[in-house]
Amino acid sequence: MSTTLRGGRLDQPEMPTGEIVLQPPPQLEQHEGASGVLMNAIPMLGSLGSIVLVASIGGAAGGGRSYLAGGMFLFATVGFIVVQIDRQRKQRAQQVTGSRTEYLRYLANVRKVAREAADQQRRALTWQHPAPSALPSLAEERSRVWEHHSSDPHFLHVRYGLCAQPLALDLVAPETTVVDQVDPAAASALHRLLVVHRLLPNLPASIDMRAFDRIEVCGPEEEARSLARAMICSAAAFQSPENLEIAVLASEQNLAHWDWMKWLPHSLSTQQSDAVGPMRMVSTSLNDLAALLPPDLSERPRFGADERPATPHLLFVVDGGFLPPGNHVVPPDGLHGVTVLDLPARWDELDDDRSSRDLHEALDALEREEFPRSADIYQGVLTHWAEIRSREIMN
Repeated sequence: MSTTLRGGRLDQPEMPTGEIVLQPPPQLEQHEGASGVLMNAIPMLGSLGSIVLVASIGGAAGGGRSYLAGGMFLFATVGFIVVQIDRQRKQRAQQVTGSRTEYLRYLANVRKVAREAADQQRRALTWQHPAPSALPSLAEERSRVWEHHSSDPHFLHVRYGLCAQPLALDLVAPETTVVDQVDPAAASALHRLLVVHRLLPNLPASIDMRAFDRIEVCGPEEEARSLARAMICSAAAFQSPENLEIAVLASEQNLAHWDWMKWLPHSLSTQQSDAVGPMRMVSTSLNDLAALLPPDLSERPRFGADERPATPHLLFVVDGGFLPPGNHVVPPDGLHGVTVLDLPARWDELDDDRSSRDLHEALDALEREEFPRSADIYQGVLTHWAEIRSREIMN
């Protein structure tokens, strides 16, 4: 009996792709310096020598007029040299300013493209992994509830918070050149562009639950439990009960914190029922809980087996419950298609790479907003599930 009937799936915003190979900043032209001035001044010095020679020879005959004429020629020659030096300086400044302006205009266009790609990436990731506070609205709208099949690439990718992530549009830096040979203002602008736009802050961060056999959330008790609750509801909102089952093993003092699980069809056992219907897979006893779990657990291979994904995937939550290392339900080396979400009071040594840890009070990436305590999300998912069941019965 299928329970995957849903509303029409909305178009998903696409992630930006590709790369931009940035142009290098303009190089500074070699300054001619004194050599350039001398090249222009040498002919003038020759003329000046001739003038001095003529003035000295004709000085006795011409008197003061010869010296006045020689002084005027001397002033004109020096003035010409000064004008040449100033003209070369202004030409070089104009060339530097022009190439710098053109390069900054180019970087402005790249910056615009990078910002558009960043906005598109944020929309795509927020659509894939909405905030916990948005889940009640999604459950009420219902077009995206249980949209991920077991073959979906985003199946059981669950949001756990926010973190900085690289821009999906790759900004490739140009080949490095000698710092003294490039325009410092243009090089500084290029550096600022790469620093600002290569890494985007506060993007939704997710974890692939199928990639780990154990996920541990540690920190202040209520905050860690709130994070676990948000992750569970995110998984339940997008994965159907056919593809995901959720069981909770809690201690006596923590059992009341999981009473809300009665709203989730994912926690209803397909193996046993009581007077009100399927029993909830929430218990303080591992033996009692084992009888409610999928019957094929004992036949599943160990975690990491190169096999097709097991269906349904079991999310096994442990909140203070006792899970012995040699238990008959979840062995120490994990089971294929089973993820343990553990809320330990403290951490022991992590001796393998099959486990993931989230320290709530130490990482800014984790969810800081309080997940809604109302039953909106749970009631919305349950209502959707009930409508599916009623349609199947009518058919």
